[in-house]
Amino acid sequence: MPIVGERATVLITVKTSPQPSAKYGDTVCVAGVRLDGLRLGEWIRLYPIPFRYLDSDHQFRKYDQVEVTVRRRHQDGRRESYSPEWESINVFGHLDSWRDRVEVMRNVPRTTTCQLQEGTRGNPNGPSLGMTEIADVSRLRFEDHPGWTPAEQVKIANALSQLDLFGDGSKPPQLKAPRFKAIYRYRCTALNCSGHDGQILDWELTELERRLRQESDQDAKRKITERFLGMMFSAKRSASFFLGNFENPTKRDKFSVLGVYYPSKIEESHATLF
Repeated sequence: MPIVGERATVLITVKTSPQPSAKYGDTVCVAGVRLDGLRLGEWIRLYPIPFRYLDSDHQFRKYDQVEVTVRRRHQDGRRESYSPEWESINVFGHLDSWRDRVEVMRNVPRTTTCQLQEGTRGNPNGPSLGMTEIADVSRLRFEDHPGWTPAEQVKIANALSQLDLFGDGSKPPQLKAPRFKAIYRYRCTALNCSGHDGQILDWELTELERRLRQESDQDAKRKITERFLGMMFSAKRSASFFLGNFENPTKRDKFSVLGVYYPSKIEESHATLF
């Protein structure tokens, strides 16, 4: 019996870097918070989305408001995971200002990385997405990306040799591996937190790396650090992480940084007061 779809209204907060896919060429994981009725403020994961293959009418940005038909992913036990119907995506708005974003995000419960990890121990289907406030970030370190594995290279090659997904003859450029991995060392706000490492999986990082491709390694790392540490965690901002874990049940206690939420402290306090 086919799984019945439902219409979801979502504020997009997460769009991860594209990853090779045997079926679709490459896909991204998208997440956001629901805006519809009794589901207001609930997390939802939308996967898979072959974003680079979608036509412009169905593509979206972070903090876009979208309507989309979704179905529970029966092969994924994480309760937030849904499969979207790509051609049903309707972008109907965008929250351009931090003040507007804060008004929506105030409905989203805050948690801690420690709490998320604890929730998966003995229960791999515990909460798999969360918004966590940060006590401090001690550094942002880099590792060279090893490039695509032989298996991933085969996925990409096979996808490029096939017809496009939507029949118009067009294909995006071949997916290139990121230049670096960037990993935060931080403490969440849990009492006695001993610290966490969180790799950034945000497409925003991949796009910044692409724009810096002519820069030396040293200059590129400096500019990435200026944005993802200096700007996002400046003294005037109130920064939180959007965190998510892996589909593999054996790795569910590992949470990566899917994005950074960084309104000013003034905007945050305004939402709290009013």
